[in-house]
Amino acid sequence: MNGERTGILEWLSRRLNLTEIFSLLTSFGLFYAEVDNRKPLREALGEALGRPSQSYARGPRILGLIVVVLIAVEILTGGLLALYYLPTPESAHASVSTIMRHVGFGWFVHQVHFWGAQLLVAVLILRLIRFLVQGVYRAPRELVWVCGALLLLVCFHADLTGRILPWTSGAYWSGVRALEIIAAVPLYGDVGMFLIGGDQASISELTLIRSYILHIGLFPALAVLFIYLHFSTVRRVGLSEIAGEVKEVGSDFLRNHLANLAILLVLVIGVLVTLAVLVPTPFLEEADPFSTVPGVGPPWYLLAPFGFLELSSAVLPSWAAGTVLLLVFSAFVVLPLLDRTRPRRGAGPLTLGLAVVAVVVWILFTFYGARVA
Repeated sequence: MNGERTGILEWLSRRLNLTEIFSLLTSFGLFYAEVDNRKPLREALGEALGRPSQSYARGPRILGLIVVVLIAVEILTGGLLALYYLPTPESAHASVSTIMRHVGFGWFVHQVHFWGAQLLVAVLILRLIRFLVQGVYRAPRELVWVCGALLLLVCFHADLTGRILPWTSGAYWSGVRALEIIAAVPLYGDVGMFLIGGDQASISELTLIRSYILHIGLFPALAVLFIYLHFSTVRRVGLSEIAGEVKEVGSDFLRNHLANLAILLVLVIGVLVTLAVLVPTPFLEEADPFSTVPGVGPPWYLLAPFGFLELSSAVLPSWAAGTVLLLVFSAFVVLPLLDRTRPRRGAGPLTLGLAVVAVVVWILFTFYGARVA
């Protein structure tokens, strides 16, 4: 039997670059070391296992693997929902109703998709906070931060476009509030409104169709790209150091790594199933563009910008407040280029102090935004 497997592997190796395929598939956190694509798979894998390495599936690094699992869950459940969804104002609500009430386990897939998106955004935020506190954004890991920040922004947009699709009253007016924020930001708002085909006052049929295309096409592709670039960077420059950690080698280390991945997968799926069953998001009545629903604000991750725009409207024109938001988010993405101090373990006192102030201000604006929504 082993000889038969070896024969099949050799037969494939003469026709395919199995090492390159393996390297591509495992560039999403499944394997922790670089693999030499120029060598046969067995030889390249043996060399990789012989180098002292650290595992992704330990300590705070598991946040990156949780992100990979959640993105995979979102792509899988989103594909299943797309089989029944119709992206028109006349059919959107009815098609989601069919999924929720008549398709076997359709309600479950819908709920897992919703909660997976919320957990994904939350884990990405926690991950960037960890990068900041531990100074992971410093050289030579600048791209780790940039890819993580861009991935977070992509997931913001993916969740936002997905929220509009059920065409419920809450989804519609939450989308309108989000478009008001986007439209207030110079340059970014112009591009965003052009892509989505709407305005800050209403959501049209064109907006719904383009949101659907962006949600199932562009944003998932960008998310996978940034995940790939992130782990490719990590495999090249190495994982960040954890105090007291010892590098390991050999097949036993690989088995432990795979076992940790399996445990992590079971835990993430368990959390999603629990939330889907015990805390289901309600499916509200169909949207009416001519009847404003009071008390509906933007998605929770946009409450801080919403609160800032509302609070500053008395003293700043909307374009000026939008410019402030644009500068803040631009600085957030290019933080490694702004902080060029000597690399050290953890963030510097000034950077850490500014980060704490930024987080506190963000939380305060979030509460204010929730209050005035």
